[in-house]
Amino acid sequence: MKNRCLPTCLILRNVCAILTLVAGSVLIAADIHASANQQQQQTASLRQLFVYQILLSAEQKQP
Repeated sequence: MKNRCLPTCLILRNVCAILTLVAGSVLIAADIHASANQQQQQTASLRQLFVYQILLSAEQKQP
């Protein structure tokens, strides 16, 4: 009975493909996380601006 194993180039190709897929998924997850974090910061900034405008208009109405 012959001992059969996969050729080295096939093993290396599969390992490289798996590493590429893992790296791609990590990059996509990091990009999604960064864009979500940026939107939260923008929302917080808009809320602060809105409160500032309300306070400024309230101060201008006082005698």
